[in-house]
Amino acid sequence: MNILISLVLLLNIVWAKKDFYYSFIDEDKKQLEQYKKIKISSGNDKLIYVKRLVREGRINDAYKEIEKFREENKIKVLFSSVELTYADIMYKRGSKKFAIRATKLLKNAINTGIIIESDLLEALKLLVKLELKINKIKDAKYYAKAIVNSFDDPLSRAYGNIAKAQIDIHRRKYKSAIKVLYKILVKAKDIEVATVVADELYDAYILDGQDEKAHNLASKVLERNIAYYANDSFLALKKVDKLMDATMPHLAIKILKKLLDNAKEKESVDTFKFKLANAYMKIKAIDHNFLLKAKELYKDLVSSKQDNAYKIRAKMYIDEILMREGKMTPSLIVQKYPHSESMQEKALMQELLTHVNLHEYERINKLKRVYKKISKLTANRFGYDSIKDLFVTIDAKMIKFYLQNDKCVELNDILVKIDIGALKRLIKDNESNEKLFSCLLEQPNKITFRVANNAFKDTKDGHIYFHLEKIALMLDLNDEAYNLSNKLDMITKDKEKLKSEEFLYKFLIYGKLNNKFSMDKFFDYALRNEHYIKNNQNNPMIIDFYYQYYLYLLGKNKEKRAVGILKKLNVIQNRMDAFVYSPFVEMKLSLELKLDDDYEGALEYLELALDNPRRVKNEDLVQIYFEMSKIYKKLGKVNRYKNMIDKCKSVKDVDTMYKRMCDKL
Repeated sequence: MNILISLVLLLNIVWAKKDFYYSFIDEDKKQLEQYKKIKISSGNDKLIYVKRLVREGRINDAYKEIEKFREENKIKVLFSSVELTYADIMYKRGSKKFAIRATKLLKNAINTGIIIESDLLEALKLLVKLELKINKIKDAKYYAKAIVNSFDDPLSRAYGNIAKAQIDIHRRKYKSAIKVLYKILVKAKDIEVATVVADELYDAYILDGQDEKAHNLASKVLERNIAYYANDSFLALKKVDKLMDATMPHLAIKILKKLLDNAKEKESVDTFKFKLANAYMKIKAIDHNFLLKAKELYKDLVSSKQDNAYKIRAKMYIDEILMREGKMTPSLIVQKYPHSESMQEKALMQELLTHVNLHEYERINKLKRVYKKISKLTANRFGYDSIKDLFVTIDAKMIKFYLQNDKCVELNDILVKIDIGALKRLIKDNESNEKLFSCLLEQPNKITFRVANNAFKDTKDGHIYFHLEKIALMLDLNDEAYNLSNKLDMITKDKEKLKSEEFLYKFLIYGKLNNKFSMDKFFDYALRNEHYIKNNQNNPMIIDFYYQYYLYLLGKNKEKRAVGILKKLNVIQNRMDAFVYSPFVEMKLSLELKLDDDYEGALEYLELALDNPRRVKNEDLVQIYFEMSKIYKKLGKVNRYKNMIDKCKSVKDVDTMYKRMCDKL
C-alpha cells in the first residue's frame, strides 16, 4: 500500500496540473462550450456552499449535501475537491465508523490519481488525522513523513512537522510535541500557520497539565487572529468546547461574541447565543453579574417566535438563575424538575448556600454528609472549585461567626471536625486570629491545639506561633512549645517586639525541659538581652524569673549581681503584692545588710518577712526569731531579745539547728 502511495504521489506532482483555472480548457487545449462552463461553475458553487455549511458548524447538513452531489457529479475536474471535502466532512462527524470510511476513500482517491497536486497537501494532512482517529499510528507517521519528503517549500514542511507533533500528542508524548510545535511557532511568519500551530500547542499544554501556558497562548492567539475562528464556526465551536473543558470560559466568550457578530443564519445565531449564555454560567464567580448576562440570552431564545433547539433547556436555566437570585425556592425547583438530576443537585446546592447566608451552621453540620455528595461540576457552576472548597469557605465563615458572637464552647466543639484550610484562611485576619486564640486559651485542650498547630504550621506570622506556644505551655506540651519558640526565633517581621513579649514564656519552656544545660542556655541569653527583662517588669512571671536568675548568678559566683536581682525581686513582690518567695527574699536581704553592719536595716527585712509572707513554715519562723534575737542582743535591746527567744521556743514540732539553739538559751 505504501509503495503504491509513493508512486502516486510522485505521478501527481509531475502530471496532475489540473486545478480550477484549467477547468475551462479541454484536453485539446480548446475552450469548452458555454453550457459546460456553466455546469462547472455551478458545481463549484455547490462545493463552496457545502464548505460554508461546514464552516458554520452544520456538519450533518453538509454531509447530506456532499453525498448527494458526489453521486450526481460527472465533472472530472471537481472530483478531487469533492472527494477531499467528503472525507473531511466524514472526519468532522467524529465517529470511528466515518473515519474508517473516509480513510479508505481518501487513499483510493490518491492511488487512482483523483486527488490533484493542489489538493495533495490537504489530503495528506487529513489522512494523518484520520489514521490517528482509528489508532493506526504507523500509517499516520508514514503520511506525516510523506508531507515532509514530498514538498520542498517551508510551509508544507512545517505542516509535516505539525503532523508529527499530532502523532506525539496521540501517543501521549506531550513534551516532545511541545518542543516540536514551539520550534515551528517561533519561526512561523504566516499568521495562519502560527495560529494552527498554536492551536495544537494549546492542546499539548493542556494535556501536559500546563494550564497557565495554555491560557496565555490562547489569549495571545485570540488577541492577534480571532478571525481564524470567527470565519469558521466549526473550528470556533471546537475551540470553545476545549476552552470550556479547561475552565477558561472568559476566552470562550471572546470567540462566541465574535461569532455572534458575524452570524447571519438564524440557526447559527441561536447556537452561539446558547453557548455564550452557557459560557457566562461557567464563569466561577460568586456574584450574579454573569448570571444576568446569561439570563438575557436565554430569554431571547425562549421568547423567539421561531422554534429552536434550545428553548426547553434555556427555560430550565432561567429557572436555575431565578433560584440563585432568590426568586424561586430550591423546593420548587425540585418539584418542577423531578427527573433532572442536574437540577435536583443545583437545588441542593442552593439550599446549602441559603443555610450559610442565614448562619444555620448546626443544620449544615447535620446534613454535611448529604451536601458533600454535590458534584464538582455543580460546585463550579456556583463559583467554587469543588464542594470541598466550598466547605472550607463555610467553615471559615462559621469560625468567624462564632468568634463574633463569643461562642467559644461551640467553636472548640467544631474545630476538631473542620477542614484545616478554614483556619488557614484566617491567617491574614488579625482580629479573628486574636479572638480565636483567646478562645483556645480560655478553654485549652490538646485536640484543638493540634488542629490549630497543624493548620498554622507554615505561617510566617510570629504572633500566631506565640499564641500557640502559650497554649502548648498551658497543656504541658513542652516539646511542642519548644519547637514553636524556635520557629518564632526565625521570624523577621516584628522580631524584637515579639522576642521581648515571648521572653518570660521562653523562660518557662526552658525551665520545663528540666535540665541544667537548658537553663544555663536561657540565662546566658538573658544576660545578653537585659532589655527584655526591663520590658517585662509588669508581667507577674518576672517574679519566678528573678528568683531563678538570682540562683543562677550565685551559682556562677556573681554574688554582687545576684544581690541586685534579689533586691529587684523584693521590689516587684511588694509592688505586685505577690510575696511568692517570702520569707526567703527578706531573709537573704537581711543577711546582706548584717554583713554590712546595718543591723537596723537587717531587722526591718526580718520584720517584713513576718508581715508579708504568703505562708511561713515553722522552720523559717524559728530561724527568723533566732536571727532577730541576735540583732536585738547586738543592739542592746534586752527585752526584745528575750521576747524573740520566747517566741522561738514556743514554736512546736520543729527540730532544726535554730530551734535547738533557741531551746538552750
